[in-house]
Amino acid sequence: MKHHRFPRLAPLLLALLLVILSVPCRGNEFSKPPVNQAPVNGISLGYRVLGQGPPLLLITGYGATMDVWDPTLVERLALSFQVIAFDNRGMGTSSASETSFSYALFASDALGLLDYLRIPSAHVLGWSMGSCIAQELALKAPHRTGKLILYASAPDSTEIVKVLDRLGTLKPEELMGMMFPKPWLDGHPGIFERLPAPAQAPDPAIIARQRKAIEQWTGTRERLGTLHKDTLLLVGEEDFITPPAHSLALAGLIPGAWLVKFRQGGHWLMYQSPERMARIITSFLKTNPDQGEPQPPTAQ
Repeated sequence: MKHHRFPRLAPLLLALLLVILSVPCRGNEFSKPPVNQAPVNGISLGYRVLGQGPPLLLITGYGATMDVWDPTLVERLALSFQVIAFDNRGMGTSSASETSFSYALFASDALGLLDYLRIPSAHVLGWSMGSCIAQELALKAPHRTGKLILYASAPDSTEIVKVLDRLGTLKPEELMGMMFPKPWLDGHPGIFERLPAPAQAPDPAIIARQRKAIEQWTGTRERLGTLHKDTLLLVGEEDFITPPAHSLALAGLIPGAWLVKFRQGGHWLMYQSPERMARIITSFLKTNPDQGEPQPPTAQ
C-alpha cells in the first residue's frame, strides 16, 4: 500500500471536531425514539426505529453516530417509511470486538440487524462511508436490499484517503470550515451551533480502525455492473471530501442510476437542504412502488 504522510492525524482531528460538536444543541432537535440493542456478529448494535411504512435503513459515515443524522431529514422520511438508524460497531451505543474493521464486516453488521428485526428487505440510505457500506450490502445480499440512495459516495477509496491526509494538516476550525462551501457558510452564521450532537464522543481508537478499513477497501468498480438496483446518487457540487466526480463515476457504473447534484452543496449537504433531500428521496423511493418494494417485518 502506498505510504501516506499523515496517516494518524486525520482521525484524531475528526474526533476532536466531533467532540466540539457534541455540545448540546437546541436549534435542530426532535424527540428521538429510545435506543434498542441488537446482538449481531458477536457484538451489540444500538439502533432506533421511527415511523411506519416500507423499511428504510440508514447507514452513517466515518466517525459519526446515528445521532448526527439531520433531524428534519429523518422526520420527513419517517412520514412515509419505517426509518431504522444504527451506530456502526464501536461508535456511540454499539460495542466492538477485536475483529478487524472492514466494509464487508460493516455490511454484514447491517444485514445482521435486518435479520434481528426480521425484515426481509429494506431500502438503504448510506452517507459517505455508509454509502460505500451500502454498496457492499447490496452486492452481498441483493435480495435483502430494495432501492439504494448513495449520498456523498465513491466507487473506491484511493482519492478519499488522499483527502483525509490533507485534512490531517488542518487546524480544527479549518477542518470544520471544509464541510460547507464558504459562500454558503458565510450566509449561515451559527450553523455549527444548530447541528445535531452525538450523545457520546467518539473514541479516537475506533475512528483509527475505521480509517484503516477505508484504506483497505478495494472498491466496487469491477462489480457494480452486476448491481441491478434502482439507485439514487446525491452529492453537493462543492463537496471537498467526496467530489461530484466520484458520483458521476458511479452513475456510469450502476445501470440506470439517477444523479442529483446540489448547487453550493458540501459534504454536510443534509444540514443545508434536509427538506429538499427528503422530498427527492421520498419521490425516488415511491416511483414504481410495485418493483422491489421492501416488505415489513415478519411476525416475531
